[in-house]
Amino acid sequence: MFVDADLLHSGGGESHRAGDYAQDGADRLSRGPLMSEMFGAFAAADAFHDAVNSAHSQHVRSLQAHREALAGLGSKAYLAAAGFTDMDDRNAAALLAVRWSSGT
Repeated sequence: MFVDADLLHSGGGESHRAGDYAQDGADRLSRGPLMSEMFGAFAAADAFHDAVNSAHSQHVRSLQAHREALAGLGSKAYLAAAGFTDMDDRNAAALLAVRWSSGT
């Protein structure tokens, strides 16, 4: 089986960057204040404001969850790349040890 550790590492970096973009989006979205009377000062406007505010909060939480998932995926890609590289190095050393010891 061939594993491209460099590609795994690169993918991990891309995943972390995507997570950073998601967090940046959450930060920017959460900075926008939703003033209570921005839709008017009557009951239907208040109800609409509550619905928009709820959706706004949900979008911020979703972006933060995406950031966590992407960061976790990136970290797992880094770990997988390191694990395959370490295993390959150990196996190469073991193979060399067998070759040198079998000829003596």
